[in-house]
Amino acid sequence: MASPRRARLRFALFALAAVVVGVSHPLIEPALWIADRRISSNLLNVFDRTVEPVAILVLALPLGVLIDRARRRSVLVVSALLGAALTAVAAAGALGAPTWPLLLATIPASGVLASVTVVAQDAYLPSVVRRARLLPANALLTLLPCIVVVPMTLTGTVWQGSAFLFAVGLALAAAAALFRGVSAAETPPPPRAGLWREAAEGIRFTARHPALRAIALYVLLSSLLFELGDEVTDEARATAFHGPSATPIEYPWRLAIASAYGPVVLGALLAVLMHRRLGAFRLAWWALLVSAPFTLLLALSGPGAERIWYVLGSGVPATGAVIATVALLSHRQAVTPNRLLGRTGGLLLLLATVAEEAGELLEGPAGRLADLGGAAPPALATAAALAAAVPLLWARRSTVGDAAGLDDDDATDDGDQTSPDRAAGRPTSAIAGAVRRAGPPLAVLALLATLPATDLAYSRITTHDQCAPRYGEAARVPTGERSFICGARAGGRFATVSDRDLLAYGRAMCEVYPGPHADEGLIAPICPPAAARFQAAIDAEEAEYRAQEAASQKACDRSRHRPLIRPVRVARERTWTDYGVLESFEYDENTPSDPFDDGLLETAQDDDLVAAVPGHLITLSHSDYDICVTTETYRTRPPVEVKGWHRVVEIGYRSPAGHIELMDPMGGASLPNLAFRGKGHYRIRVHYRKPDWETRAPQHLLIMVFPGEGDRVVEHHRSR
Repeated sequence: MASPRRARLRFALFALAAVVVGVSHPLIEPALWIADRRISSNLLNVFDRTVEPVAILVLALPLGVLIDRARRRSVLVVSALLGAALTAVAAAGALGAPTWPLLLATIPASGVLASVTVVAQDAYLPSVVRRARLLPANALLTLLPCIVVVPMTLTGTVWQGSAFLFAVGLALAAAAALFRGVSAAETPPPPRAGLWREAAEGIRFTARHPALRAIALYVLLSSLLFELGDEVTDEARATAFHGPSATPIEYPWRLAIASAYGPVVLGALLAVLMHRRLGAFRLAWWALLVSAPFTLLLALSGPGAERIWYVLGSGVPATGAVIATVALLSHRQAVTPNRLLGRTGGLLLLLATVAEEAGELLEGPAGRLADLGGAAPPALATAAALAAAVPLLWARRSTVGDAAGLDDDDATDDGDQTSPDRAAGRPTSAIAGAVRRAGPPLAVLALLATLPATDLAYSRITTHDQCAPRYGEAARVPTGERSFICGARAGGRFATVSDRDLLAYGRAMCEVYPGPHADEGLIAPICPPAAARFQAAIDAEEAEYRAQEAASQKACDRSRHRPLIRPVRVARERTWTDYGVLESFEYDENTPSDPFDDGLLETAQDDDLVAAVPGHLITLSHSDYDICVTTETYRTRPPVEVKGWHRVVEIGYRSPAGHIELMDPMGGASLPNLAFRGKGHYRIRVHYRKPDWETRAPQHLLIMVFPGEGDRVVEHHRSR
């Protein structure tokens, strides 16, 4: 049996290599998407969403058989080298080499390779550490990659370029060397019996073993129902931080860090502390049953102090899921024969992929359900999480004896079956030298892990109140960092993000423009390609508006009314209204202070054209079309004209102040005063012609005003 120091060194090399591989694949995924900008993002998305799942479905079981046939260490070395080769292909494309067909294959291949590498690592770990230390080892391997990946996700940083891809390739090559240095003895592979027969043996063992069957069903159900919980959590976050009653602020950085790190750190720590008391399998279903009901707290999410319910409702179930994942993986490694670890892992990968693809079909219904709000969506998400744990609960009695192997520190450790000369121990200086050689890579990795986290430090924040208002610049795209910051903070967005981080976010988005996540209007001030495209859209919209304005004015000019008798005054205007109302209100001691108190608007809406009371006149029209308005004042009653008009209505009006000036009550210039004789009684005849709905030609109003007594309403014409 190897010395504890040698065992720790062996695990340190394995963990370092696993972390490098686990970090490299998530970091290079966005870089691969933009390695060759000649490839359409839609085409890349198709390859990523279709080719990769299909490849996993086809290759999961055969690769699981291959992992069991070969030495696991060799599989890990080869997979790391293949990852380095794939990044080299992408780097060559970034340098301008004609490799876009290879790049299309690299993106799904990288995802498949990452998944298979995880299966191989899980199969090799029982040979590296004692069975009693499987769960702490898995907890550590779950936690370490988050140190680097989470800050990158939070800051939105996208590392790209050929230099970065080459650096990742070198890191993967170094990981291959580290895997090669892990000196763990492995049991000889079983005799070969044919690919599909060996794959069937792994499926048969998983189906017959109570614990593995329960784990497979849990993986299937949790992956299938994941979208429901995810949509409910997103809706609760929107309610807590962007809801109608909440101050619209950007997601707080501290809460983002806590929600990203908290479940992983707490889950790994609690799994290590509690597994010896409960056993790994029992710990898994206990964690799920205890944490899942906290999802109900999402129904209480809201702004202010009620955000704590969102934190608990999303963080506690995520912590339970981490505990269950670590515990079930460790239990599977302990109860599965070494010769079947690759095949059972490949089968679980296959089931998870099938369930995830089927779960995508539930994304739309789950989103619509979450939009309903209330307690029903969190209740269904809780029920789904508990349903996924039911297979584990059913299998709890049959796994009582399985825990002994995992918790027995005196169990046979195949990983420590080293040669006699190694068992005798190497010189202390040699071991110290090995530690010194492994120390620098660990230190470099730690520094790289903390480097992205420095982007989270606070710096100066320019508030929206400090931004100068912009008037008359709607036709031009603003430029400069100040314009970008002020535009981004409009409406209270990004309120807690520093200017430095906000600029970094905008520049990173500009680098991937015109990718699927690039907001063209947001980044235009600091992104010339986006500014050019955005300005072109503004110019096209402005040209269309001017053309419509010219067409409307031409229609007004073409349809001028020719009076049958000489008017006192004629005025022509082309105008528009916000709500289809032109209104005149005159104040005196007998009129209410508020025009809405007299109920005239309701009367006009009943008539659908015009209404009046002393001192208050309203005409109605369509709010979506321009109005060609002609006003004519006469000393005597003009002849009635109905030809060419859809409605002609005449009413009486008493002007208490001698100011009949129709205007849009929401703002704008008024029409000329129609009370040409000052105070007194008038008759007002309103002619209305509907707009042309297809050509968007304007509507027409002809308003004739002449002296006359009486309040009688006369409808001269109404078209049918």
